[in-house]
Amino acid sequence: MSLKELGELLKEAHQTLDRAKEAGERVPKEAERTIVEALQTLETYIRAGEHRIESKAQLGEQRIESTALAWDKHIETKKQNAEHCLESKIKDKTQRIESHMQDGIMRIQQVDTKTAHENYERGVAGL
Repeated sequence: MSLKELGELLKEAHQTLDRAKEAGERVPKEAERTIVEALQTLETYIRAGEHRIESKAQLGEQRIESTALAWDKHIETKKQNAEHCLESKIKDKTQRIESHMQDGIMRIQQVDTKTAHENYERGVAGL
């Protein structure tokens, strides 16, 4: 092998080493870029997931509040209806008691009047 051929061979080997070095530097840079892109994509998905969770939580809170308010209103209506019903029944029973008392008083008065009249008749007959 001549010196010229050996020089060419060494030159080629040097170029091959340079290309290998460049390729070796390029691969980690590409890998780093790919990792950075993947991390950015993951961050985007995480933020989107957090946003969805937050939105659903807010919607759930609103539904709970709405349902609670509806039940509060329903319970208040039932309470008012029950109070009205009780007041009506109390009024009705009070009127019935008063009516029975009036009937009793009238019967007592009738008995007193009848007894007084009978006593008067006996007194007149005894004279």
